[in-house]
Amino acid sequence: MKKTTFLLVLIALTINCYSQTDNWYFSFSMAGSVPLGSFSQTNVNNASSGFAQKGFSLLLDATYPLTSKWGLKGLVLINTNTLDNTKLENMLINRTPVLPENPAIPKYYSSTTNPWMSNALLVGPVYTIILGRAYLDIQLQGGVNVTYLPQQKLQYNNPSNLWFYLDQNSNSTDVSWGVLAGSAFRFPVSTRLNLKVGLNYFRSAANLKYEQVQVAEQASPVMSQTLGSGSNSISIQMVTGSIGFVYYLN
Repeated sequence: MKKTTFLLVLIALTINCYSQTDNWYFSFSMAGSVPLGSFSQTNVNNASSGFAQKGFSLLLDATYPLTSKWGLKGLVLINTNTLDNTKLENMLINRTPVLPENPAIPKYYSSTTNPWMSNALLVGPVYTIILGRAYLDIQLQGGVNVTYLPQQKLQYNNPSNLWFYLDQNSNSTDVSWGVLAGSAFRFPVSTRLNLKVGLNYFRSAANLKYEQVQVAEQASPVMSQTLGSGSNSISIQMVTGSIGFVYYLN
């Protein structure tokens, strides 16, 4: 306990001695995101494929300088990626169990989906290299990422049948760890304003659970039969290229 207290006091004194409390700076950036690895794959036979396409990101961060070169940064990353819906539907059809109607008629399949979305709250050190009037920031952040799953749903509904089939998500969100590494240039525009251009790599993961059910349409009460269930672990990887502004308090 004494060692822990001493360490906390030492950290507090270090921050008080070296932090430039009058030089907090905040930034807001918009970015395009490019999915990588299995997150971007469209292999209908690979359960870990993410079917993600190019997306859009918002980055909001605040940096607390500890010395002239080191700082502590907190960052919020908001990201969304659309999906290749055609390939995704083919994957869902491929994993469909044998239905009472055999063979299933393709035109009676329909699917819906939402984009991949994630909100990450990250914190970590940033190291600044001074290049004349410009600055190069090198950063590494880690924290929590909340993924809003695509809510993909495949339905098979033949009007001549008294039942329909669903393959759908059984969870809407997933929480996991996230890591971001990257760099950014800051160029002075005015006394308190900088233009910022950045490039970051972000990595996380999501566990997508699903269920397959057959529902009797005219039964009272409604009868449903579970045909199968499972989960897919999907690695989320992307590169973001951003542009934005930095504002200094003083």
